[in-house]
Amino acid sequence: MNWVLLQNSLLVALSSAAAATLLGIAAALFTAGLHPILRKGLSACGILALALPPFLVTNTWMNYFGLAGTWRPWINFDVYTLKGTVLLISLLYWPLAFLLILSRIPGLEKIYLEQEPALQKFFFVRYLLWPTTRPAIIQSFCLIFVLALNNFAVPTLLQTKVFSEEVWLSFNTKFDYLAALKLSWPLILAPLSFLGWIHFKPVAFQFRTKDFSHSLYAERLGFPLRSIAALLTILVLAISLGLPAYQLLSSPRTWREFWPAIAAGKFATWNSILFAGGSACIIFLLAVLARNRRSLFASWLFYLSPGVLLGIALIWILNRPGLAGIYQSIAVVFLAFGFRYFAIGWSTARVARSFCDPRLSDVLDVFGGSPRQKFLLAEWPQMRATLFAGLYIIFLFCLWEVETLILIVPPGRETLSLRIFNMLHYGHAGQVDGLCVWLLLLALAPLLIFTAAGKVWQLSRASIFILPVCFLFVGCSGSKGTGKEIRSAIFSSVQIIGSRGTGVGQFNKPRSLALDRDDNLYVVDMTGRVQKFSSDGKFLLLWQMPETDKGKPKGMVRDGDGNIIVIEPHYSRVNHFDPTGHLLAQWGDHGTNVGQLMFPRSAAVNAKGDIFLSEYGLTERIQCFSHKGTKFLFGFGEQGSDPGQLNRAEGMGIASDDSLFVADSCNHRIQVFSAEGKYLTSFGKAGTGAGELSYPYDVRVDPLGNRFVCEFGNNRIQVFDSSNQPKEIIGGAGFEPGEMSNPWSIAFDSHGNLYVADSGNHRVQKFIRRVPLEPVSSKSTSRPLEPKKLALYRSAAVPGRSNAVSEEVRDIPKSLDFSELLRARTPALRTGLK
Repeated sequence: MNWVLLQNSLLVALSSAAAATLLGIAAALFTAGLHPILRKGLSACGILALALPPFLVTNTWMNYFGLAGTWRPWINFDVYTLKGTVLLISLLYWPLAFLLILSRIPGLEKIYLEQEPALQKFFFVRYLLWPTTRPAIIQSFCLIFVLALNNFAVPTLLQTKVFSEEVWLSFNTKFDYLAALKLSWPLILAPLSFLGWIHFKPVAFQFRTKDFSHSLYAERLGFPLRSIAALLTILVLAISLGLPAYQLLSSPRTWREFWPAIAAGKFATWNSILFAGGSACIIFLLAVLARNRRSLFASWLFYLSPGVLLGIALIWILNRPGLAGIYQSIAVVFLAFGFRYFAIGWSTARVARSFCDPRLSDVLDVFGGSPRQKFLLAEWPQMRATLFAGLYIIFLFCLWEVETLILIVPPGRETLSLRIFNMLHYGHAGQVDGLCVWLLLLALAPLLIFTAAGKVWQLSRASIFILPVCFLFVGCSGSKGTGKEIRSAIFSSVQIIGSRGTGVGQFNKPRSLALDRDDNLYVVDMTGRVQKFSSDGKFLLLWQMPETDKGKPKGMVRDGDGNIIVIEPHYSRVNHFDPTGHLLAQWGDHGTNVGQLMFPRSAAVNAKGDIFLSEYGLTERIQCFSHKGTKFLFGFGEQGSDPGQLNRAEGMGIASDDSLFVADSCNHRIQVFSAEGKYLTSFGKAGTGAGELSYPYDVRVDPLGNRFVCEFGNNRIQVFDSSNQPKEIIGGAGFEPGEMSNPWSIAFDSHGNLYVADSGNHRVQKFIRRVPLEPVSSKSTSRPLEPKKLALYRSAAVPGRSNAVSEEVRDIPKSLDFSELLRARTPALRTGLK
């Protein structure tokens, strides 16, 4: 138990609850004195502020007050602190206090306001307003305290040390279910205590009243207090609602990234619609059926507890052989969303039922009506408006749910909200704005559809039952397994290395790969371990990176001496290990100046042993250093989308002529630079088809000139020929061998076998060449290859593909020499070459 982090969480929760409750009180006091039309308008603004996704609000403040925030030169406020966390959580939850307290003020009937004219200002608040609103104020404070204590998204994005993030990291790095549950007892105790208290002391809310006089209330409240409340209300609405809208709509990068972001995230859009719409409809049906069961009040525990705990519980329950069909399909998402948001639907159905006139049901009882007839003829016409409002609220919550989904999302089923969350966490700020606009458009889509169709309640009763079935039917069209034999002209089969776990030979989101001269494989994952495997996948040894508090290592390559480079982005340093795991050299100076490092992501080594490093964040560039970083040589690149500019450069590959291929991930392209850093060309654009890319995270060039691009967003490896034309697509979203889930990195061994860090599936896949390449001997000489011999190799390299030989020969670069051929020659070819 980390008591310091628990203390931080309690401090954040108490401060956020106090600030949000005070803001909610001020907004409620001011709004209650307005004309009913204006009161409804401000209430709608409060609901809209409450419905904003947490990552949208966080992105706004990171843009203005982050490390390179546009307002930091004038306002020295660091959002990456506990104070920043308190501010953002307060802005997210103040509408709860506002709406709950506002619902109690109309309980002041006109007769109470008229009886004593001297009861004004302080005395009005002290003797009349406070007793009326006190239960709502106390419960608002407690509810916000529980939600702030268990908030996961804001502290994770701001990287502040709180207890909820510690529970998440503890499980995410160690996969210890029991330890995570034991550690999380304060996060469960708080909502349990709140539910127990509220169950025995419920508050009756009153939004509709005929006797409340807003003008008389405003007169009794007094001008000074109304003015202060008005200023606070305008301020909090401007900051919590106006500022995110302004930042999102006014930023040029929003519209620059608008179409590329959605082109690279088509499947994420459909997944969002499927999960949000399908879950909302299923919850809607279950809530209506269970509206009379009071015992289901306990289901609020699933909503008030951290979503990551629900995800951990579902993994522990379903990740078993007999339940793999549920765990590996979209059913696990519907199950998770059902548990998490059922309480909202159930409570909405209870409130809707309380609005019904019981006399209509009594009339049907007299004439012997069945329960079904009572519901359809008496209750449904009175409940439907409230029920559809609840349905829409559940749809919104499911649309931008991240906490529950982050651990259980099936391969290829990433939603827009999860993609935005990951991008914010890993620094894709430019793409976030465009995707947030698309997400908000999805949120408004049901309202636009209902408006175009007429009124909400004009939907037929049959459609209520058909919609969930349609969503499930659409979602069942997932990819099918391909087995160990794969369909590829380059690779014949695939071998799986490792599985999910923290034991030896197991992985937790492997992110980077490298191979030594003996074809031993090195893998680094989210546990901060480097594991070594033999060429046949046998575990050999491991070592732990000494510091992982700031972040985990990302980026590996073999250096010019045959040792393994491991990059630590958050520590801005480069490590050289020998094949036994001993640290040989360590270098890197944190900063943005020339020769300094700012979040280095990957490395590439050319034939001379020079090291290229890609960086992102405050600097979007590539820097080249001499062997072991002893000397800065040159650098190039800047933020942007023009040729030669970069937008989060990730992996890099070196071709035989030492040209540098860079995975320009957020520009959805591969850029090619000369050995001296001069821009040459680029290929790829945002999309999911052949030749299109979605967040390429790595790129490698094999000895034959083929370019292999690892697509994080499309869950595949795409192969381009030496002319940068699409040649083959390997993989796709799924669990089966040959399928992938968010691959991060690729690497070749000396025989041309391709290794893929299949991050989301917690494994490494080794794709076996149909015709193995053979490593070049250190004693071999380099001389040009005659065209006839080159054609002979091509025809022998891919048996049965004689029709494609002539095309492939034309694609071979003229600079290919005999030493490159020797790397790829086969035993059957040696006689022909002689």
